[in-house]
Amino acid sequence: MKKILFTLAIFSFFFYGHNLQAATKILPKDLYAGSIVVEENFDTPSWWYIDESSGEKYHLKDGVSMTRLLQKFGQGIHDKDLQKLATSTESLNVDYKLINKYQGKFLIQVDKAGEAWYLNPLDDLLYRIENGAEGLQQLKYLALDISTAKLNSIQSAKDDNFLVPKNNGIDLSLYQNVWQTLKQNYYKPIDSQDLFYGSLKGLTQSLNDPYTEFFDPRGKTEFNNRLEGTVEGIGTMVDLIDGKVVVISPLPDSPAEKAGLLPYDQILKADDKDLSDMTLDQAITYIKGPSGTKVNLTIYRPDEKKTFEIKVVREKIVLPIVSAKKLDNNLAYFKINIFAIDLEEKFNLAKAEVIDKNTKGIIIDLRNNPGGYTDSAISLVERWLPEGALIFSEKYPNKTQNFYSSRGGEFHLPTVVLVNNGSASASEIFSSALKEHGKAQIVGQTTFGKGTGQNVANFSGGSAMKYTIFEWLTAGNKSIEKVGITPNYEILNTKNADLQLEKAKSLLK
Repeated sequence: MKKILFTLAIFSFFFYGHNLQAATKILPKDLYAGSIVVEENFDTPSWWYIDESSGEKYHLKDGVSMTRLLQKFGQGIHDKDLQKLATSTESLNVDYKLINKYQGKFLIQVDKAGEAWYLNPLDDLLYRIENGAEGLQQLKYLALDISTAKLNSIQSAKDDNFLVPKNNGIDLSLYQNVWQTLKQNYYKPIDSQDLFYGSLKGLTQSLNDPYTEFFDPRGKTEFNNRLEGTVEGIGTMVDLIDGKVVVISPLPDSPAEKAGLLPYDQILKADDKDLSDMTLDQAITYIKGPSGTKVNLTIYRPDEKKTFEIKVVREKIVLPIVSAKKLDNNLAYFKINIFAIDLEEKFNLAKAEVIDKNTKGIIIDLRNNPGGYTDSAISLVERWLPEGALIFSEKYPNKTQNFYSSRGGEFHLPTVVLVNNGSASASEIFSSALKEHGKAQIVGQTTFGKGTGQNVANFSGGSAMKYTIFEWLTAGNKSIEKVGITPNYEILNTKNADLQLEKAKSLLK
């Protein structure tokens, strides 16, 4: 609470010299001496008491510290003296000699069950103070603002009862100092919202985890769209890996796929704009654009160790979560593009169209499926696994959580799962579970190798953070991080033939 400092208080003068001292306020050596002060910072406000005698600061963090403060500094006072101190500006018969003696001190009333009072040096008024948390709340209203620099210049009391919580040696006031320096001195106007969101993005990027990131409100909307299969731009899932914008998977029939982009391709530039050292959100803004516009991309392909350029015409793409059709020989084919939150509902609709009493086998196509919600992968894989079968495990720092099938298996038909190096995350949970329990054969290429899981925390104003919380292990207790899942039949397609699909059909004859 902001207060006005009185550098001098003039009171009624008496004409006889020996009372002159009683009529004039004696100023403390330091304006903060005996005061309650508050430091405003970006972490949390902190309140302190500055001892009137020693000038040391005592941290007030809770009701317990308030009780200890009264025990340490409370000094007895009789009613006859207490009545000579002012409780308001209308108080009469005030003894200013006593005010000078007790300013900034805590007084314990010895004649009435130990009631506590505080003589505020800012206004020379007496305030009755409760014990514990309520008393601390009262003092907070009397607090004087203090700068971080000034507070740091005041020595902390060497008293274990008032220790300041340690932040692993981190001075959180540094953030505030950097913020204020930029706001006051940067050569261009700064938008506080952009500065704040940018600092949070930097916080998550410092972990060097490509799957942990902060989203401003616009970025959160785009992230939700990607999870639900709505993509605008060139039609590819990308991620930031080792500082490079890497293609996870081009979407089926998208401009990116038609232009020849492949998983693991690195997008170095967009229209001559170097994307290195950018955040993922920043890079995406240069790759995206209105439908019908062109973007020139500079691509590096690690497998071939070559750099080349391609031109892509942007489109608005609404990707179907599941598509299905009947193939020859009574085979049911499902193309699952993403493990969206409503995958189960969409799969049931597709299943009703392609599976009947004559169905001899099932093909699940997860090629270029970048993953999605873990729950959706679990609900789908349970259709094949018997009740009680281990699907996968989530390994946390101090626990491991196992996920078992609870449905008892709906499908007992021969099954083949198609994967490639764009199949990641939830796709790999599904594929590994069926493979390791012998419920499907895997055909295609080794998968992407994303062996961690993330959670999304939503914050005020529409912002959010996606952050890694576990490593997942297959039913066989294996990590697939940066390794992927090796197919039973490793087959590469040609430009003119889907050899992987043909192999799947032959296995189900």
